[in-house]
Amino acid sequence: MFENHAPADIVIPTFVEIPIKSTSSSSTTAASASRITTPTYSSSSTTTITATTLSSETPSTTITTIANAAAVTSSNTTATASATTTTNATTPTYPTTAAVTTTTEKVATKANEKVKVLSLHDFNNPATRPRFLTDMRESLIELGTFYIKDHGITTEMTAGAMKTVQDYFALPLEEKKKMLIGNSRHFRGYKLIGEEFTNNQVDHREQLQFGPEQSALPSFVPSQSPDYQGLQGPNQWPTSTLALLPAFQPHILEFMRQLETLSHRLMEAVALSLGQSAHYFRDLFSETPYYRLKAAKYPSVKNTKAATIGCGAHKDTGFLTVLLQDMVGGLQGQIPATGEWMDTRPVPETFIVTMGEAMERMTGGLYQATVHRVLNNMSGQDRYSIPYFFDPALDTRVPNQIENLDRSAHLDFSNAQTREELPKADGENFCGLGITTQDDVSFPTTASASSSRQSAVDEKEGWSSGALVFETVHRCHPEVYARWYTREE
Repeated sequence: MFENHAPADIVIPTFVEIPIKSTSSSSTTAASASRITTPTYSSSSTTTITATTLSSETPSTTITTIANAAAVTSSNTTATASATTTTNATTPTYPTTAAVTTTTEKVATKANEKVKVLSLHDFNNPATRPRFLTDMRESLIELGTFYIKDHGITTEMTAGAMKTVQDYFALPLEEKKKMLIGNSRHFRGYKLIGEEFTNNQVDHREQLQFGPEQSALPSFVPSQSPDYQGLQGPNQWPTSTLALLPAFQPHILEFMRQLETLSHRLMEAVALSLGQSAHYFRDLFSETPYYRLKAAKYPSVKNTKAATIGCGAHKDTGFLTVLLQDMVGGLQGQIPATGEWMDTRPVPETFIVTMGEAMERMTGGLYQATVHRVLNNMSGQDRYSIPYFFDPALDTRVPNQIENLDRSAHLDFSNAQTREELPKADGENFCGLGITTQDDVSFPTTASASSSRQSAVDEKEGWSSGALVFETVHRCHPEVYARWYTREE
């Protein structure tokens, strides 16, 4: 859940000052003060987790809010860097970012809201599906996030993926540098701590990024082809790294394969929760969705002055994020209605599911894209997380909004059917297997466009999924763009 740089037309609200009470005389930010307790599951398949509430002795955290996202600084933390901008004549033009304005607010690091734990078994069972969809809809309208359990990915697989990531980050720095992301035209590989910014603050984490294992497009020519076509390609697998970590490649690839299966199922549930056909989104994602798996290590620090925030406050830009986190904690989400921060604490054997801004846009704001951040890790042990970002095929043109969307708080899901339960009727008049468009406008793919630089968002024809993804990764990793996308070949 770490993608930054939101499209300009989706604005994260600037929150006003929220007064708090504190009995502490200390002004040091207590980022790790929350006590994480093991959740108690009820006998019901739907569980609610009340986010951890800090005691009244917890010092406040000072937040600097920027127009499109909330950037975080503690009262004892010095901003260590400002973003370096790479400029040259061929840098692509994206939608203009709103003017940056700042206000200061004090927010108690607590929450009294409830984040639901949903069971995928309940979705798969027709008898319990209506309740599952009701809970999902309520969660996505109010918070934009929920936990999913009984998801079909074994504990052995998730534990193995986490160990694989930990083993990689434990390698000597010189070995990890063999996978530097700048080596890959496809934005795959390793990034050192302190080399990425979120909301003009340095993120305090190491990162490792993967995508679908594919052959690069031989027809791609930098500065001539659409930039997003350069995203297709293989991951980096240095021979020496594989010799040291034999399970590294097969485990990462298998974990991504299983997450893809889970994400398709979750998108089917999202479609039904919106009152749409079960296969509403399937044509957008097709058999070749574009996804990114990002492993991150947040080293523990003893002093907040020694590090910036783990990851600054932001919304994910895409459709769906599925996050596996360890038990250290530190992830927080912002309650849309109040601006209050809640601890998205670890819950064993679950993933955290979050909507991105693409879903917020398509639903006209009905479903929330959760603002979230990772606090400085002062737990005494390193924190690891593995977010998976799920987006449509790169050459997909996505309509701006779902037409005639029912915005009621509650819908009748008694007859909701999954894909395998739907009758195979001939002549189904769906545009894109369920995607309805305004005024019967056809949506050409960016791949057939004559311009090599397409705006990520077009008000009349929707937006290019590939261009939006490329905008995100380009802004996160400008060094890759500078090396691979700014020259003629």
